[in-house]
Parts: sequence; structure tokens; C-alpha cells
Amino acid sequence: MIKLLLSITLILSAFCTQASHIVGGDIYYDYLGNNTYRFYISIFRDCNSTGAQFDNPLFLAVYNNGALVQNVSIPFPGDQNVPVVFNNPCVTPPTNICTENAIYTTDLILPPAIGGYTITYQRCCRGPNITNVVNPGDTGFTLTCQIPGVNTNAWINSSPRFTNYPPQLLCNNEDLIFDHSATDPDGDQLVYSLVTPNSGSSGFAPQPNPSPPPPYAPINWVGGHSAAIPLGPGSTININPTTGLLTASPNLIGLYVVGIRVQELRNGVVINATTRDFLFRVFNCNLQLESILPAQDQLPTFINYCQGLTVDFVNNSYGGTNYAWDFGVPGINTDVSTAFQPSYTYPGPGSYQVMLVVNPGWPCTDTSYMDIIVNNQIVLSYTSDDSLCIFGNSYDFVAASTAPAGSIYTWDFGPNATSPSTTGSVIIGVNYSATGYMPVTVTVENNSCVAEYTDSIYVLPEPIAAIVLPTDYECGGLSVLFGNGSANSTIYAWDFGIAGSVTDVSTDFEPTFDFPTAGTYTVTLIASSSPICSSTTTETITLNEPLLVAFTSQDSMCITGNSFDFDGTVSGPPGSVFTWNFGPNASITSSTDIDVSNVVFNTTGPIQITLTGTFEDCEESITHEIYLYREPTIDFTIKPGLQCVPFNAEFINLSDAETTAYYTWDFGDGTTSNLAAPTHLYTVVGNYPVTLTLETVDGCVTTLTLLQTDLVNVRPSPQSGFSVTPDYTDICNSTIEFIDESIGANQWFYLFDDSTANSSGVASPTYMYLTAGGHYPIQIATNEYGCKDTSRNYLFIEPFTLYAPNTFTPDGNQFNNSFLPIAYLPVIEWKMEIFNRWGNLVYETTDLYESWDGTGPSGRMSQDGVYIWKITYVSCEPLTQERIETGHVNLLR
Repeated sequence: MIKLLLSITLILSAFCTQASHIVGGDIYYDYLGNNTYRFYISIFRDCNSTGAQFDNPLFLAVYNNGALVQNVSIPFPGDQNVPVVFNNPCVTPPTNICTENAIYTTDLILPPAIGGYTITYQRCCRGPNITNVVNPGDTGFTLTCQIPGVNTNAWINSSPRFTNYPPQLLCNNEDLIFDHSATDPDGDQLVYSLVTPNSGSSGFAPQPNPSPPPPYAPINWVGGHSAAIPLGPGSTININPTTGLLTASPNLIGLYVVGIRVQELRNGVVINATTRDFLFRVFNCNLQLESILPAQDQLPTFINYCQGLTVDFVNNSYGGTNYAWDFGVPGINTDVSTAFQPSYTYPGPGSYQVMLVVNPGWPCTDTSYMDIIVNNQIVLSYTSDDSLCIFGNSYDFVAASTAPAGSIYTWDFGPNATSPSTTGSVIIGVNYSATGYMPVTVTVENNSCVAEYTDSIYVLPEPIAAIVLPTDYECGGLSVLFGNGSANSTIYAWDFGIAGSVTDVSTDFEPTFDFPTAGTYTVTLIASSSPICSSTTTETITLNEPLLVAFTSQDSMCITGNSFDFDGTVSGPPGSVFTWNFGPNASITSSTDIDVSNVVFNTTGPIQITLTGTFEDCEESITHEIYLYREPTIDFTIKPGLQCVPFNAEFINLSDAETTAYYTWDFGDGTTSNLAAPTHLYTVVGNYPVTLTLETVDGCVTTLTLLQTDLVNVRPSPQSGFSVTPDYTDICNSTIEFIDESIGANQWFYLFDDSTANSSGVASPTYMYLTAGGHYPIQIATNEYGCKDTSRNYLFIEPFTLYAPNTFTPDGNQFNNSFLPIAYLPVIEWKMEIFNRWGNLVYETTDLYESWDGTGPSGRMSQDGVYIWKITYVSCEPLTQERIETGHVNLLR
């Protein structure tokens, strides 16, 4: 079984190797008459492959409704080399491309038949390097065409045939534009499309005889490829269905199968279809130069084709150094430029073809073209009435433009308009059913030029005139402020109804008018939005003489003996009544007399007095405020506290006066003050009578005096003082005696200024200081009246000090031969240790007065260097505790 599979594999491999040669092909025919047809089978072969040669013979099968009618053997006609057409001098094409073409022909007699004939040639195989077909080395191809059946009345027919064979080589990222059209001898309609080519026989039977009947399976596309995108993702390919113009923009490198079908239609019915099966080889051109022009509508300055005769060109080329532009104006040779991106003004409207040559005259050059259409800009506007009233409105519109005669005008008046026409340069009688701004757009078109203009007209709403009278205008006198409640109006005309007057008018929105006398008047308001859009209203008003009230009186009095006189000044219509209101605290609460005298008030403070005039429903009042002052009072005290000499007394004034008060103080020691609340320093012990006098000169005018004899009683103060012994000592003898030297004190308090807040209440205490340094003890002395005095002293306590030299030189002379730290105060315990740099003990002693002479434990002299000393001791200080001091000493010789 394994041997059999191996054999099959080897045979298949051999067939594929021998058969892999097909590049492409197509089939077409001519009708020669008398039921005779001449068939042309065009086969393209890769002559660089090791595959099969051209068939000799070629087997062509003819089927009718699936039944084999003929199987024709066509001898090899010979071949010719197909040259590689590649005209880009900037790219070196591949050199390993060889394609041969053989065109087999045969004449067959095929009488008319129902269903017609299918003519087929099938072969294997395609090349193994094809990119877009699954297993291409074992995939064949099938060429087929149809002779219409007798039932179609089109059996006398010659099929279409392609005019040009597409280029074999394409550059990636370079556009292809190729005429892939066909011709038809009968003049039938031709329709082009991209299709999936047919597959065919395989390596097991690379040259079937006969070729099998339809239907025929399509090739299997590699993922991402299809009939519409045979060149793969990112690439584009299209064929114009009418003209057969093939455009492609390949992106990926490879060998691609492409199928193009041309359908033959007669009287709108498809009678035949021919498919060309061919290969595109896309290679990496590495283009270093290319001439590229955008389409006109892609220019940044493009708006439309009617924006004037000047064009600002854009150059998308790359790799170039020199540029030659020809702007395509016939009959002149001055329409040129060598600028990179020129601007050009054409002599007149028209269509022009622009040519750009990059690096002209160089071996590597490139040319591109673009079509330009230019026309003069159309200026468009219209005129009409600006605004009309909604009722009976009729607008006329006249277009004004620079468009040539015969241009087409189209109008859009909006949804609220009724128009007799929407075309033409003049429109008469457009009516609007709504108010406000109405956009109107007119468009003019001439050939490819279009201009549009939009403006607005305004339809005025119906004005509504409305006079708004002020509330209680009957009581407002002869000057009236008229309100305006009109709507949809901007212009106002007032007439205030003064008979025989031509000046009683106003154009203000809300005017104020002074009528000459009381009486009845008819006021007219005309409100309008334009001279043709207005509304009129009237109001009849009756005016009275105004009520005027005023009075005078005294402004203020003292409550004691007050008596006010009120004098009124009033006017108004006959029958007016004037009433006083003095309030509930007056001797007369109200009165209708114009003048009222001797009104007495029994309360102090501000009092509102009102005089009111009334006539029918009209009322006018005026209110003044009078003031009654209360009687002043006098009182004072002193800020609480001990009154110890020297005593700074702070007096508190408790007096009360509503008007300005003047004060005089007598402090009882011969001094005075005029301040309201003074302070006074008493320096002598004793009892002092204090007198305050208050005087007012307005409001309630009076003078008040108050004497207080026991308010100030100044007591004596003690004198603090003390001494210390000793005032200089050391920390080992830190007990200090404090000796009281105060005068007149019966209590004492000491603060010792030590590290703790220690104190004493003894007159002459003794205290042991725990810390060294300077101290400032304080004494506070107090007498029987609670008066205090403070004094301070100074003492100094010498600290415990240990001194250790940093270097000694045990060299045998009489100076500095040993290391001996010195304690300046007595020591209770002592231990000194010496360590070398490795931490080894080299010396120790407990004798305060024993020094280190530099020898080690063995008695030998230690080496020069730095040594560490450590002293552990207990000093004579009050707080006895073990201490450790460390340091470094240099041993030098």
C-alpha cells in the first residue's frame, strides 16, 4: 500500500512538473457562411518553464446540449515570442520572463441547432508560482465560447475578439490604464466585466481527449482574493463595462490570474460570452520618480468649474528636479511654465488638457495629464421689496447676474409662499401666508456653471395699537405717563386731544405729557411697522387738579416742657379734606385744621407725623419725623482690682445723654480730666474723693454732678529683695542659701530657675541645684493687702569637666611623653581603657592619676597611629551616675 501511494505521488509530481506551462488564452470565431465557422484558439505559454510544450495536436470539443458533436484535432501552427512591453525608463524590469503565443485555427461546419453549440478546450496546468490560486501547479484552465441556438435567431454570428493583449509586467503602486476593449464583426453590443476564470483538468489527465462538457468549475481563490480583487487586499482593479477601459492600482508583489469576460448582446439578449484568462506579474519597481497630477476637483482651491479663469495647480510628483508644464491652450506656445506648482490664467472659458513632464530631456522622465474646465465666475443677486404687511402682500423678484443669455433661473420662495412660477429671471406676485423673515434662494445654471444666491425678505405682522393708562391716573395730577401695549409695531404717533393745539403730539414709545388744565381728553395712538402697515386706538381720560400737601414744624425738643406747632400747606380739587395724624402719644391725636399748635408728646424718641389729603378715591400723604430727647443721667465706677501704689485707675463712665455731653473729672489729688472715660495714676497711699460733672448744650440742656468718696483707696506695696550665697560655685557644691531682704511683706515665693520647676514659699530657703550654668532665681513678695513686688538675682555653677589631649609623643624627652586625661572636679569611680584600630585592648587603669606611656600589654612600645580611649567614671555631681566618654588620640614619635 505504501509503495502504491508513493508511486501515485511520483506520477502526479511528474505530471505537474511536465504540465505547468499555461500563462493564459482566449477563444473566438468567425462565421464564413454556409454553416461554416472558423475558430481561433490563442494559447500563451511560459517558455522559461520545464512544463509541456504546445499541444500537437490540440483537441477541441463541440457539444450540443451536453452531447459531444465533434472532437477535432488541430495541428500545432507554430509559435511566436511575445515581447515584454515595459516603457518605464526609470525601472529595470526582470529579465527571466519568456512568453510564447500559438494561435490554433480550424474550420467546422455546424448546422443550426436548438440550444446552439459549446466549443471547449481544456488543459493543465498553470504555473506553481501563481499567488492568488490555491494549488496552482495542479490547476488547469478551460477556454469556451458559444454559438447561439437556432431558437435565438442569432446563430449566424461572429464572436467578439479582444484587440490588445494586456502588459505582462506591472509596477506595484503604479497605476495601469489599458484599453482592453474588443471588436465585434456584427456590431453587437458588448459588455465587459471581471470574472473568475474556469479551472480545468489536473495532473492526472493534463490533456483530456475529448475536453469534457459543461458546466466548468471555477478556480479556487486564495483568501483575500476574488474576481473583483484578484490582485489582493489593498489593490484595486476595474473595467469600464461599456468601453472596456481597464484600470488597476496594484499593491502586492506576485503572479496573479485575472479573468475578463466580454458578453455579446443582440437586441438586449446575451447570445455569447468570451473570457480571456491571463496573468499579471507585479514586481517591486522601487520607483524613484513619478509625475502625478490630481483631478481638477481635488485641487485645494477648487469650488466649482465656474470660479474664474485662473487655476492654482498642485504637483504631487516625486523624485523630480526639473518640470515642464504645458497648460493646453491651442495655437500658442507661451502657455508653459517650469515652476514646481504654477498658477495660470487661461485666455477664455473652455476645456483644456494640461501636461506635466518631470525631468524633461533626461533618460528617466515621466509624464502625466489632467483635464481642466474653466469658466468665468457668475455673480448673482436679486432685488425685491424689503418688507410688506401680511395682509394683501405681493412681492416681485428680479434676478441680476453676469450669466450669459439663455441661462436657467430657478427660485425657492420657501413653504409659506404662493408663487405663479419658480423659473425665470423675473417673478411677479409672490404671496406669503406667514410673517417674519423668509429666505429666498435663486439659482442660475449655464452649462456646467451654477451659482446660487440667498437673501431674505420680511413679512410684517399686523400691528396692534394699545394704550396702557397708569393706575389711578385720576389722582396723578396733570402730568401723565402713558404706557404702550402695542404689538408688531416700531413707529408710534400720539395725539393727546388738546383742542386747537398742534403741539400736543409725541413719537416716543411711552411718552409723558403735561395737560394744561383739569378736564376730559381723548388720547389717540397710531402704531405701525411701516407706512402701509398701521393700527389706531383711543382712550378718553378725566384729569383732576393734583392733591399737594406739605408742612413745617420744630425738628426736635426735650421731653420736658415740649410743645410743637405744625403749619400745613395744601391744595387740591374743591371738596378735598386734609387730616393730621400725631400718633397715640400726643395730646392731640388727629385734626382737620390746616395749622395745629401746642401739641405735647409724652414719650421720647422718633415720632412720625403724617398730613393726608383726600378727594374721592385719590389720596396724597406726606410724613415727617420729629424727635423728643430723654433727660440725661450721670453715674460712674472704676475697673475692679487691687489698688496698690502706684495705682493706675481706669474709670468707667455710666452716664447717658442723647446729645453731645461734656465731662469734667476731679480725681481728688488736685488733678482733673475732660475725657469721657479717663485713666489716672495714683502714686501716694490714701483715700481720694472723685467728682464727675456732665453738661449738655442741646436737646435736654442740663448740668449734672456726682461725687464718690470711697471709690479710690490706694494701699501700700511691699518691696521685694534677696541675696544668694555663694553666687559662684561648682556642681559638686551646688547648695545655695537664699536670704530674704524684702520690706513690708508677709508672704514669699521663690522660683529657682533649675532644670525642674522647683519653688519655695519660705522667706529664706536653701536649695541644691542639679544643673550647672547660669541661673536667675526670682522672689515674689506679698503684703497683707495682696499687693506684690518681684525681684531677681544671678548665680553661676561650674560644670564637671573632663579634658583629654588628642596627641602625645612618647619619644623619651621631657615633654608630652604620656596620655593622661584630667578631671577638674573630684571623681568617685574611674576606669580608662585604650584600644588599637582593630578594637584590641592595649592598656587599662582605674587610677585617676595614672597615664598611658604608649606601651602595650607585653611592655613593648605600641606602633604610631590612632587609638581609641574609653573612660568610665562616676563624678561628684549631685545626680551621681556612671558615665562613659570616648575619643581618639594620636601616638607619634
